[in-house]
Amino acid sequence: MLKCKDIVDQASDYREREMSFGQRLQYRMHLLLCHHCRTFSRQFNASVAMLKRLRKREDHQEQIEETKRKLENL
Repeated sequence: MLKCKDIVDQASDYREREMSFGQRLQYRMHLLLCHHCRTFSRQFNASVAMLKRLRKREDHQEQIEETKRKLENL
């Protein structure tokens, strides 16, 4: 049985599906039994999603700045 520390250490691998079927099963079993790790998992996934949105926003901002520079040089 996995320990809570294992859940934290393996969260990225689980999210990116870099685990075998058996490892994923053990991970999910622990989440079923441990309220604290379910909370951690939800917060971890929310953080990753927020970082992806911020990255997209930054990419758009860079495109806007590049377009402004091009227009200024016309």
